[in-house]
Amino acid sequence: MRMTLNDIGKALRKVLSAVARAAWGITLCAGGLAVGIAEEILLGVLNFMFGILTALLSIVTIIWTFIWLLTL
Repeated sequence: MRMTLNDIGKALRKVLSAVARAAWGITLCAGGLAVGIAEEILLGVLNFMFGILTALLSIVTIIWTFIWLLTL
């Protein structure tokens, strides 16, 4: 069986298609990883800020209650 130029072209097209699909899959995977890392960093910062705000409000409430009790 002889390979014609048409057969070589079909094989080359399949190889290039596989390489392109693999590159696209790697790109999507890397992009998803980058988005996930950015999301975790942002949510961590927001969680930290919420914790500080909660602590400050608790301290203010305790001080306010203590002052209120002294004025009775």
